[in-house]
Amino acid sequence: MMRFRAVCSLLLLAGVVRAADEMTVYDLLAPATRSFAITYDTSTSRAGATALFNVIRTGAEVSAIRVVDRSTGKELAWKLVTGEQARAHPFGPVNAAAQARYIMAQLARPAARGGESRVRIFKTYKDPASYRESGDQIVFERSFSIRRNAIVLPAGYRLASCSAPAMVSTVDGRVRVSVVNDRDDAMLVRVIASRGAAGAATAHRAEEDREITYWLLEPETHRFRIAHEFTVSRPGQKHVHNFVRQGSTVSDAVMTNLDTGAELRTSHVRGREVNALGYYPEPVADDAVVVQGDLEKPLAAGESVRLRVTEVYTDAAGYGLREGELFWDRTLGRPRNQVVLPKGWMLVAASPGAIVSRDADGRIVCRFANPRSDSLAVSLRARRLP
Repeated sequence: MMRFRAVCSLLLLAGVVRAADEMTVYDLLAPATRSFAITYDTSTSRAGATALFNVIRTGAEVSAIRVVDRSTGKELAWKLVTGEQARAHPFGPVNAAAQARYIMAQLARPAARGGESRVRIFKTYKDPASYRESGDQIVFERSFSIRRNAIVLPAGYRLASCSAPAMVSTVDGRVRVSVVNDRDDAMLVRVIASRGAAGAATAHRAEEDREITYWLLEPETHRFRIAHEFTVSRPGQKHVHNFVRQGSTVSDAVMTNLDTGAELRTSHVRGREVNALGYYPEPVADDAVVVQGDLEKPLAAGESVRLRVTEVYTDAAGYGLREGELFWDRTLGRPRNQVVLPKGWMLVAASPGAIVSRDADGRIVCRFANPRSDSLAVSLRARRLP
């Protein structure tokens, strides 16, 4: 078990799994201002880090800066520094351009080994190159380098076009457009809006921060390891839960508070016990198997906890060998999912389309993005290398 925890941490730190809780919301202000308010959730997983750096885009005038610790909801100290100053810091960006500008946030505590320190940065940009009027329309054009992004249009505007696949809804009379970037490079997005009425609400995949990775063990065992990350922020919540899928059995469950690096005390409970807590809008089956972790204290308003659950699943129906080939069939309900083949196996079929890469040990990694509001049925086939 200890070896798996080390491998899991190394893979996550090496960038195989990009931080799921990284997200930017662009709140477009009155068009004449050429300004937009940004809420940026980010984190650092560098053990011992005491500061986090956020670059200010070239050409933007920045104002209204605030930085908040997402774990406690408390304000953090910050200051503006040059790229040269940032590069000189022990935890600064090593490739920072000398004349670049950065917000340097002082973390509440050094980042825990195997965990992460999470912050929320508020700032307002005046940037005519990104946000402008064009006749009776407005244009927002920007490259997105992180996975999850949302654009909130000004009141009284409706979406006319978006250059990337997007989910659209209306919240409090304002249109909200969310875009998931599952590429490994920056994605240029252009949003055009016109004056007019908006539409109805829906769930936005880009705003979900859950992420899951499956490490397939040898197929004869029908077993795979899972690392599942998510955030809880419900005031008064004392317990966190991971629901075991019907037909699977689970073992070796470990829950880790990524904000502190501490392991939670865990136990197996039934669905009826979880339903009695009233945490979740939809009840589960009374006899469902649930892994429960105990937080150190109930969450206060404004606090949150980022968690990682690692466990071993056994699923003979969905994973094994068939006519000499490895098969893995599963529906994936998370927006971001990764499946790592056992060492020494080559991928021969993947449905639907996957982004394929290799990890540090040479194992095949298949990444599936699910921008839909329902589950994604995934089927993998692999053969042992000669």
